[in-house]
Amino acid sequence: MKTKLLFILSLFFFSSTVSNAQTVDEIIASHLKATGGVEKWASINSMKMTGNIDIAPGMKAPFIMYFKDKTKFRFELEVQGLTMILALDNDSGWSIIPFSGKTDPERMSPEEIKSSKQQADFTGDLYNYKQKENLVEYLGTEDMEGTETFKLKVTRKNNDITYMYLDTESYLSLKETSKVMMQDKEIESVTLPSNYKDVEGLKFAFSMELRGSDEASGGQTMNIETLVLNPKVSDELFKMPAVTPAVQPASED
Repeated sequence: MKTKLLFILSLFFFSSTVSNAQTVDEIIASHLKATGGVEKWASINSMKMTGNIDIAPGMKAPFIMYFKDKTKFRFELEVQGLTMILALDNDSGWSIIPFSGKTDPERMSPEEIKSSKQQADFTGDLYNYKQKENLVEYLGTEDMEGTETFKLKVTRKNNDITYMYLDTESYLSLKETSKVMMQDKEIESVTLPSNYKDVEGLKFAFSMELRGSDEASGGQTMNIETLVLNPKVSDELFKMPAVTPAVQPASED
């Protein structure tokens, strides 16, 4: 639960890269316009979401998520009276996982921090993709259950790869598949965003089904109930709490 992504002939490759770059930029520009526009995204510095996750048949777990400055992130999930917390504060991350009997905060591993940084940037891979040093390639169109989509391959500067499928009419994301390295293993995941709603001029998917590499097996669905843009969020929310020293038994003289 804690834990909870380029060749032919050189001449042909060069010419296709030039034309593809134009096509990629056009698709990305249309996608950003469809979701609210670059200027609107640039005006968002913080967010707060509440909702629930279907963790088992008939069982929903409420969550709260906070985002700030695209570098800070906090996720709280309550299950049967116990609250799990994952938090990122710039380059430092920590977690509290009470399900295994641990109630003190622990430092995240470098792989977990890398994953949390990706989540903290709520603008996504396509917004300012060149400044983020993401390589985006257009791989043509692909049918997705009767809907034609643009297929984009996003390679981040850390070499994680995500394939994005954008509706050719609405330019909204219908599916994302990712490959990331965690503890020397390649982890594949599938996200199916849906139920898009307008929040102050920006479009957000209020439902996201999360699956493993075996898409047919189904997965967990995250449902957003409230989403607030630019709320006041204290930096203290993301800082790691002090660990309570263990009480040593009194010695008997």
